[in-house]
Amino acid sequence: MSALAAPLPVIRPITDLRTQLNDVCTQATELQEPIVLTKNGVASFVLMDSNAYETTERRNRVYLALREAEIEEKYRPEALNADDSDAKMREIFALWNLDYPSNGA
Repeated sequence: MSALAAPLPVIRPITDLRTQLNDVCTQATELQEPIVLTKNGVASFVLMDSNAYETTERRNRVYLALREAEIEEKYRPEALNADDSDAKMREIFALWNLDYPSNGA
């Protein structure tokens, strides 16, 4: 969804929490969107239905996992075959003056 198509945020004064709590909670549940609470005309807090919050968090976790996978794929070196991997391990063991175990043991 583009920024132009996004709905305008619901803005309410923070005093509505004291005077109209049930109405604010019902609105948050029905809209499944954050409600911006203002104090002296300035945005101070955001109220959100717990189901909407969980959905948003789940979407963010999936997005971050996909983004991480994209970055890993982009910068991951080429995979080694078994012989090359074995040779590299022998090199490392030699640098540490250790005997390389034979037969994978």
